[in-house]
Amino acid sequence: MSIVRYADLSPQLWKNGKGVTRTLFSDDLATGGDWTWKISIAEITGTQPYSRYPGIRRSQVALGPGAVDLVVNNRQIDLPVEGIIVFEGEDEVEATPRSEGFLDLNVMALRENWDPQALILDSAVIEPSAEVLQMLIALHDHCTVNGEQLAYLDAVKLVPGSPATATGKFVLASLAPQS
Repeated sequence: MSIVRYADLSPQLWKNGKGVTRTLFSDDLATGGDWTWKISIAEITGTQPYSRYPGIRRSQVALGPGAVDLVVNNRQIDLPVEGIIVFEGEDEVEATPRSEGFLDLNVMALRENWDPQALILDSAVIEPSAEVLQMLIALHDHCTVNGEQLAYLDAVKLVPGSPATATGKFVLASLAPQS
């Protein structure tokens, strides 16, 4: 099990150039540079429009601090810390965080290939299957996976067939193949 340390990740510009993100996991190397799935953490400063990703489904988790006000296709949505929303990459989305330093976790995937999901998980034993890609992202310092210490936003990709004991609070990001 390898750990991705959030503190070691370099920021990358959003597709629209209006913000920055740090990629935790992606299949871009396996597909020759274009990803079919990606898990990243975006920083949102002020009111910002999201990049458009035609054909992509997005599951977003508000990490905070504070809530974020979203406008999705002209519909107002108040997303609290640890709130989850799913929307399409073609949707027109604008975000206004209520606090400085706001972050969100994105699980994005080509919807014809993958079903991206995110859920909040407190200490649990997870039995990853070979069919579904699963990653854990720590929501607090002092979380552990199989005894390995994780800091806030550190992440691990779970190994199929190898049970993982997670202690603490996490986002469980999953990518199930479309049938």
